[in-house]
Amino acid sequence: MQSPRCEQRITKVSLAEILRCFEHAISEEQAWAVCFQCCCKMEQLAQGLSPPLHSVFIKGPGSIFIHADGTASFKVYHKSGSPQHFMLHCFLGLCLQLLEYLGVVIYEALDWGIDSQVERELSDPLERLLCLMLKLDDEAMKPAVTLQDVIKACEAHLSRPSEAMSHYEMTCRSLFTEYMELQKLVTIIQTSKEVHLGSPLSCYSFSVDLALTGFSKASLWPNVICELQNGVRLRKATERPQRHVPPKECIRSPYELLLDDIQHKRYTLRKVSN
Repeated sequence: MQSPRCEQRITKVSLAEILRCFEHAISEEQAWAVCFQCCCKMEQLAQGLSPPLHSVFIKGPGSIFIHADGTASFKVYHKSGSPQHFMLHCFLGLCLQLLEYLGVVIYEALDWGIDSQVERELSDPLERLLCLMLKLDDEAMKPAVTLQDVIKACEAHLSRPSEAMSHYEMTCRSLFTEYMELQKLVTIIQTSKEVHLGSPLSCYSFSVDLALTGFSKASLWPNVICELQNGVRLRKATERPQRHVPPKECIRSPYELLLDDIQHKRYTLRKVSN
């Protein structure tokens, strides 16, 4: 019988967990979606929703969460007062600082798993947006980029800007669903191997050793999901075509060849006289 904790439903997952699970960087479309959803969440918090915007903590992919409904949220400080590097004197400065930290996280997620000597090539619109958020060029300084600027840039990326909310929400929802499906598959594989390995399985152990479960590359999973979404039909094992593989010819020693000839009486042996 499963423990109560196992039966709990997961409603959100950090971006760091997603990256570790798939072992590869997010796509550009996913980066646009995460950026848009995070900025929309910041805008909501700025309007007085709980938690207050000044308690938001963005540092690394582990501080951003993707929810099952496609929305995003952040790690927050529940103590009175924010950490020192988030103590900003005005609302505009706070937004600028959070946008810069968000840009760093998105760039890190796009660069995840790529060799340090290799630089990922980004599309011009996404690269310009990140430069604005990270203040990497003169345009980012005058005037300062705002939440609305980033949201409008994400909307302009689509052929139908009016559908930005539904489109990016669906993208984040799909990212969450794929993560959960992979975790479910890994858990099933681990459960089946538990019998042979004799080790207990934690149903909430999401930092799974994929090598143990038989995956050589976790990054193959998105390709499998894509194939299934496109309508690939999986066949049962009994439906697999039987291929007749010719037996491999083994190289035998001269002694074995001679013995085979004798056994099959290919030659007549003469008695040797003393």
